[in-house]
Amino acid sequence: MPTLNTPTGIVSRSESLPEDGGSVEPLLTTADLVGKRVYRPKSSSKNPDGVHKLGRVRACVFHPSDKRFVGILVRRPDAALMFKRKDVFVARGSFQIQGKNILIASDPTATDKAACKALGIRWDDCVLWQGMPVMTQTGKELGRVGEVSFSPESGLIRSVTISTGATANALLGKRVIPSDMIIGFRRGMGVDLMTDEGIQEGDPGAILVDERASEVKQSGGFAEKAGSASAVAVHKTKEAYAKVKPVATEKVGKAADVAGSALEKGAYALGHQLGKTKGMFASFKEEFDKASHGDD
Repeated sequence: MPTLNTPTGIVSRSESLPEDGGSVEPLLTTADLVGKRVYRPKSSSKNPDGVHKLGRVRACVFHPSDKRFVGILVRRPDAALMFKRKDVFVARGSFQIQGKNILIASDPTATDKAACKALGIRWDDCVLWQGMPVMTQTGKELGRVGEVSFSPESGLIRSVTISTGATANALLGKRVIPSDMIIGFRRGMGVDLMTDEGIQEGDPGAILVDERASEVKQSGGFAEKAGSASAVAVHKTKEAYAKVKPVATEKVGKAADVAGSALEKGAYALGHQLGKTKGMFASFKEEFDKASHGDD
């Protein structure tokens, strides 16, 4: 049984200057959390610092109306390798990151209903942003939510990275939308929402952004790097893209067809549903990841 030392602070790979121009604010991203092993304290007389493995982070959970991260969803291993267990919600501020692991606080308000009550949120209304369509106020879709960065202390969202597919991301780069252009989750546009009772047809939702977001340039792609080197490199990049496009489009298209259905069915996941789901979100997440990385 592994033992973790008592954490002294959140470890983050991301940093950003706050809007007021003060000191550097450490940030977390969804990528910093998803997939990490999660442990909870399990002390004994022989091992007062002992811990017990709870599972792995499945997703980050966000407030239904505010631009705010509220906690993580932990997928527990199946009992006896056969029976599905309910996911566990862990509130923001009730866990610490230690390298590749996460340690939950021993406070009884750290998880599930008690955590929601302490945060002042309705469990039924919480939203998963990853995979949700990102749309402007005029209805233009810019892509899907990829990575989200936020303050570990307040949970305030600082930026959203828009994914347009693995091939496009690699060639053209990604578009990062800053907080001041993000309006937040909105109903009435995007994909049909889902509850534990199934798809709520005619009740779509999306992440709404300011019209200015469509003007934010993509960066970090191969084409950009080649372009900065020379016009010849740009020409070669275009030629390479022309050769790769048919194959890549077919490959990504197959995954997108499969993931598209999953996105329509699972982009909006309610807290109540997350507590009861028996693999539905897991399937959605797997298909979304496949489409994002261009896997069959």
